[in-house]
Amino acid sequence: MDVETDILVVGGGIGGVVLAELLTRAGKRVLVVERSVGPPPFLRPEVLWPAAVQTLFGLRDRADWERDSFQPVGGIVVDFRGQLRSAISPATLRTAGIQPYFENPNQTRESLLAHCQAEVRRGVEVVSLISDAGAIRGVEARDRQSGETISVSAGLTVGDDGADSHVRDACGIEISLQPFPVDFFVCGLPWPSSWDRDVAHIVFPPSDDHSGLVAVGFVPVPGPLSATVAVVRADRAADTAALGAAWKSMLAMAASAPEELHAAEFPGKFTRIGRRWGHAARYGAPGAVLIGDALHPVSPAGGQGANMAIADAVALSRLIVAGRPNLARAYEAARRAPNERGLRPTRLAARLFQAQQNPMLASLVGFVAPRLLNLPGLVPATLRALARGSANPD
Repeated sequence: MDVETDILVVGGGIGGVVLAELLTRAGKRVLVVERSVGPPPFLRPEVLWPAAVQTLFGLRDRADWERDSFQPVGGIVVDFRGQLRSAISPATLRTAGIQPYFENPNQTRESLLAHCQAEVRRGVEVVSLISDAGAIRGVEARDRQSGETISVSAGLTVGDDGADSHVRDACGIEISLQPFPVDFFVCGLPWPSSWDRDVAHIVFPPSDDHSGLVAVGFVPVPGPLSATVAVVRADRAADTAALGAAWKSMLAMAASAPEELHAAEFPGKFTRIGRRWGHAARYGAPGAVLIGDALHPVSPAGGQGANMAIADAVALSRLIVAGRPNLARAYEAARRAPNERGLRPTRLAARLFQAQQNPMLASLVGFVAPRLLNLPGLVPATLRALARGSANPD
């Protein structure tokens, strides 16, 4: 089967689908090909900052988003070895002038794909890129169910196909991916009925725990579940017996650990995710550009990943609609500096987690970290910096 389109988006990530929607609304013919036929079989937490939220509110009614996918952040409570502390309160958010949202990333992505005005083909994987005279002209793809071969010709191919991007590799664009020193065990657990629906909880294990369990976050999302994530040192993540014992000890010490959490099977019912991070040497090649994790995979630190991808989509769509020559160069000029800002929380978190492998430094971090919450103005300033994150300067 031969298909022709103006713009081909390889991968149905949040950035790629936002880009497809924006370009379709501007009159471009856009095709999205996505390998999966449904959402991932696990639930993970994600934070959206105001610039990303406003973009999504422009694509679908706010009330629909808040019913299906978004939960306004009301606060974050830290249970530090049995002592409750308010890390972020409503007053903190008012002082910062920032309203972030907790998000169900699976539901957001599915909603965007379902309502996208561009043509979307799911269950289609890219086999190779088509090149001619040194430029990318489209892809050869395969329908995973029927086995049918699809040849897609496109004026521009956009790679939104993740950290192991096939488009990036085929374009010969280099990237140095660093392994993040912790893994993430994620699961959708019942939200405890005794907890406020808009306040996340972060719980730390006992100080004498050496299992590698760093902390567990319980993040509210629309519906009955919490997007739960346990942060575990990557070099200890295989010792499931030690991690299970650490989970029980952590909940036994916690100031408020509802029965719903005690019943959870950790790590047995959780999905383990390892992350790598980096920034591509170039943003594109003749006939192709990159977006999202294909361009700059990050860790969850600072909640920048989805926000960076959406900001990429907005900047790239404006350049395409404006007909800018040397598109990849103009796109990189617009986005490299903001994306470098977006990578800062990942770099900092990687250093801190690596430091925790040294017992003396780990003790120092454990002593200093909770006291930083009491410094006047630090948390609001941090929220403003994270919200600015990967956004383009006005």
